Amino acid sequence: MSEAGNIGVHYAVDYERHDTGPGHPESVQRYQVLRAALEALPPAIVRLPAGRRATVAEILLAHEHRYHDLVYRDTESLADFLRTGDTAICEHSYDVALEACGAFLAAIDAVMAGVVAAAFCAVRPPGHHATASRGMGFCIFNHVAVGARYLQARHGLQRIAIIDWDVHHGNGTEEIFIADPDVLYVSLHEEHIYPYTGAASTRGRGPGLGANLNIPLPRHSTGALALAAWDAQVAPALAAFKPEFVLISAGFDARIDDPIGGLCWDDATFSAMTRHCVRLARQCGHGRVVSVLEGGYNPQGLASAAVAHVLALGQP
Repeated sequence: MSEAGNIGVHYAVDYERHDTGPGHPESVQRYQVLRAALEALPPAIVRLPAGRRATVAEILLAHEHRYHDLVYRDTESLADFLRTGDTAICEHSYDVALEACGAFLAAIDAVMAGVVAAAFCAVRPPGHHATASRGMGFCIFNHVAVGARYLQARHGLQRIAIIDWDVHHGNGTEEIFIADPDVLYVSLHEEHIYPYTGAASTRGRGPGLGANLNIPLPRHSTGALALAAWDAQVAPALAAFKPEFVLISAGFDARIDDPIGGLCWDDATFSAMTRHCVRLARQCGHGRVVSVLEGGYNPQGLASAAVAHVLALGQP
């Protein structure tokens, strides 16, 4: 029996094996609070089980082979950080990153098969800072980038939209798709913070010119400004692009009182953003939306915003 009207959510205790060390913002404790909140969701929310590990071939849809091998070697050698930058790792990080990416791809398959209408994947480590050849900003493999390429390669779709509302610009996702006219990347983020990319003037390159939309927002601004930017810029761009699938890099560090972010969004903002994405997907005739966790470092705030996001996935 199809659950096509239902919303799926994925979370798993296995992601707590990725140990970033004492005092790290992207911590096991942060995830435990989120997992407890997701476990308390209404029974109508379908729990998607751990699917599978992403294969090496799937990782290579968005990453260079030598970078994949670097992650494997650094993890096997018990390094504390990836040699490419500021990503903390432990002996389990390679396996956990593959499991996270595989779960995201399994959620995409579930939506494509009509098992659920939309889904949220609460996985870690996050992904949107990872470029094709470099891990950075707490990220190892770029789940949303792999997912977009997977939709094209496995499911034969062409036009994929990626909406990124993490407080930090998703430089890795932008770099991977900067010259691709078939993937529309939209980022709403705080200006002048890590990774110091995401200028409004960056609109794409070559055949991808116009398929990259950055909306840097001033520090301390509320969700009202972000929602106004959606109406003025994002909605027209998405309507013109007509995506066949909508992927969301769902960071919750734009929420008020996040220790790293400087924006002041509330849960109603994340709910409204989510409903905008769902409405757009339905207007395009398919309603297909899958989101993946990125940032959010105030554990209680993360849990509250993520629950608001999941509940809004099923709203008109």
